[in-house]
Amino acid sequence: MFRIVELQGADNVRDLGGIPACKDRVVNPGLFYRGPALTALTASDKDLLFRQLKITCMIDLRCGWERDISPIAPQSGVEHMHIPFYDLEIVGLEYHEPAKGTKVIGRDVACDPDHFYRSLVNPRTVDQMRKGLAKVFEHTILGAPVYVHCSSGKDRAGIMALLIFAILGASREDILADYLLTNISRDKNYQSAFKRFLRFTDGDEVQAHELTLAHRAREENLSAFYEAVDDSYGSMDSFIRNQLAISDEHAQQIRLACTHARSMVPGLKIKALGR
Repeated sequence: MFRIVELQGADNVRDLGGIPACKDRVVNPGLFYRGPALTALTASDKDLLFRQLKITCMIDLRCGWERDISPIAPQSGVEHMHIPFYDLEIVGLEYHEPAKGTKVIGRDVACDPDHFYRSLVNPRTVDQMRKGLAKVFEHTILGAPVYVHCSSGKDRAGIMALLIFAILGASREDILADYLLTNISRDKNYQSAFKRFLRFTDGDEVQAHELTLAHRAREENLSAFYEAVDDSYGSMDSFIRNQLAISDEHAQQIRLACTHARSMVPGLKIKALGR
């Protein structure tokens, strides 16, 4: 069971709870949230996220220039962490590979999704993944909810969700099912995405449409990331242990704290979307 958080000022926000984890356990609801940058929250949105759901930490995976363009207002009592995957000033690395036939606009590009997902498996970005996950579990192991976000909540937030799920013992099938839920928001907001890609194609509507479809959440994206992990580090298990610095013992501790037996049914806090 997947849980969609319905907000007035943001789409594609969801609770990762309810997904089968290791053995006969399930990810606890109300701990892990993923989504887009929360730049347009209403008062009722803030009340839901920070008072009712008690989110205590927000981890921003965006580049610094993205944050400058679309800043997020600080929330009292909420820790705001900037842990970008790519950032020239912080990480020493910036993604700058435009998709074939598109142009660069400032520091922004319309990427080729396959190349982008494979590119994430580089030492500097992996260091950022390790820092982000350490912060996530520092909070959630104590029962404190965390919100992980990028710009739209699809790619970078999707990879962080994948890693959280993998550490908790979720199957690739269930990880993919959560990832594909982003298309509910993606398809609803087709026109805004199309207009964005139109700028990168100098008004070529056919190519902009193709890019819009290519930038949906697709199984091929996660497959590219898995393949890059296997090619560079041997396996996801090895990647988690040796690159993300989460030992088997630590993973077990995280699983016991952040999952529950399937026979237990915690109270649901927000609207649920069943599979």
